[in-house]
Amino acid sequence: MKKLIFLFLIISSCAPSRFVEPLKKGQHAVALDVGGPLIEFGGLIIPTPLSSISYGYGIDSTKTVFGGLHTTSLLFGNFQGDIGATFKVFKQDKYIPSISISPAINFIKRPDVKGNVWPAADVNFYWNYGERNNYFYGGATNWYEPEATRAHGESTIQRFIFNPQVGHVTKFNSWQLQTELKFLAPGADNELLFVPYRSVFGSKGTTGLYINLIKTFK
Repeated sequence: MKKLIFLFLIISSCAPSRFVEPLKKGQHAVALDVGGPLIEFGGLIIPTPLSSISYGYGIDSTKTVFGGLHTTSLLFGNFQGDIGATFKVFKQDKYIPSISISPAINFIKRPDVKGNVWPAADVNFYWNYGERNNYFYGGATNWYEPEATRAHGESTIQRFIFNPQVGHVTKFNSWQLQTELKFLAPGADNELLFVPYRSVFGSKGTTGLYINLIKTFK
């Protein structure tokens, strides 16, 4: 049961990648994202209407710190969010992409229930193009379950959850529009979960669709 709860939280808590490309030195950004895993509802397949807000600050052109708060979860009395940083570890060289790594801590605290914390890390490859330096990216969000045992002392079967993603960021002066398609827990059986998730992989995991609007300022 604990494994199912873990998978459900990972799937329902995921947001698009935070700040794939680091901000400029001294630059601030606020963002609002909407979307989530696809579900079947009323005969249609639609994204779950989840939302979160985030803030980022550019320490320099290769490092950005950020924090996020899941606003939909907050409406139901759950304090849920993430805090982390993005590091640019390789600069694009023609057709060879830039690489960024974003370690983070994800957490949730529900009323009258012990809180949970999950380490995670995004790894993304991105290609800038055009006068505005728009970019395509692809990579994966990786979650880790730190607890070795489940509710009744059984060993945790799946310690790592691998979530591949592809996306695009369009820049409009001080605004950015991010769209992302994420393949959530593609190795997990979604038929064991009580929400009718839908996936391009059939009974494995679910597919998430996200839109993120970012405002940058000094």
